[in-house]
Amino acid sequence: MSVNKTIKIIGAGPGGFTAAITLAKSGYNVNLYEKNNNAGLRFNGDFQGLENWSDDEDTLNILGGLGIKINFLCQPCSADELYFIGPNRKKVQIKTSRPLFYLVERGTGENSLDQGLRRQAEELGVNILWNHKVDSLEDGLAIVGTGPKAADAIAKGIVFKTSHKNISIGFVDNRIAPQAYAYLLVNNGRATFATCMFKDFKNEKTYFKRALQLLNSSIDIDMLDVKEFGGFVNFFGEPILSKGSRMFYIGENAGFQDALWGFGMKYAMLSGYYAARSIIDNQDYAGLCKTYLYPKLKTSIANRWIFSHLYNPGYNFLFRYMAGLNDVIPSLRKHYNISFSKKIIYKIARRWYHTRLIDKQCMHVHCDCVWCRHGKHEHESVENC
Repeated sequence: MSVNKTIKIIGAGPGGFTAAITLAKSGYNVNLYEKNNNAGLRFNGDFQGLENWSDDEDTLNILGGLGIKINFLCQPCSADELYFIGPNRKKVQIKTSRPLFYLVERGTGENSLDQGLRRQAEELGVNILWNHKVDSLEDGLAIVGTGPKAADAIAKGIVFKTSHKNISIGFVDNRIAPQAYAYLLVNNGRATFATCMFKDFKNEKTYFKRALQLLNSSIDIDMLDVKEFGGFVNFFGEPILSKGSRMFYIGENAGFQDALWGFGMKYAMLSGYYAARSIIDNQDYAGLCKTYLYPKLKTSIANRWIFSHLYNPGYNFLFRYMAGLNDVIPSLRKHYNISFSKKIIYKIARRWYHTRLIDKQCMHVHCDCVWCRHGKHEHESVENC
């Protein structure tokens, strides 16, 4: 039986590009469909973090193992530039043996992660069809990575220019970021400041105003050419990985997201890689995900439940504990990987947590997503944020 060497990928995000790069390196013909005219249009040149604490291996080595080159801004965040401020307004500096995360840029800028992955895919001959919505998935295999479908957590922020030195500050306080955090990332004269929230979305402007006041009272920072932006993420208690044997879902489209902090880029790229390898090596995509991604996903949901019940006094205790460690990486890694206690908490958290996406394969009755155009299931609506 001949092997179909032409694969469709829907969505030019980190997961879609990683899948395309992996398949192209193995000799497959890849058609990557993107409804927009460029990669990264969902973002605004804002800085994000590529986490580096949950695995024994450094994230850059992991990406190298996936065949991803670092041809984009990927700035290590070291301890001497990293601070946290809790509800008691005290500045805490923690110790790390390696970068806690890598700062990357998102959007259409030349140095962004999105454009770096686009260039790598193009160099390998991936056929990217811009401004193209898929009309049919009847023939061949398809990998779908079209991003989040509902807002389980949101961010409201600004990007700006500044003369401030490079610095990263995380703010944890329910008065400015309910059950989440705010953050400042400064790199070479450019900065991103945002507050994230897992609840009370309708008051996002109030929380952002409070967060901005806290920022200005915490450090002296000038802001030029200020531009606003917003974003959202979604995650499921149990991912939806495929539809039949011909369509694989990856990234947030499948429900892969860090439920605690929203660090989802590594999930997206790994799931894209596993979807591609399942095709190349004739492996079980679900089996790969359940082996390598599910344990951390379940642990993050357990961690979300714990964090949501700490409240501000608990956050202060958490920072005092972290400040006393010689290296926070081992402790974070332990709490980000599955254990007996986290398995128990996950069972509780699954019942407690409910995604705002009622039908995990479509957005609403009149949705134009792949599933709505080609599925036969009943459509349900999404709660308003």
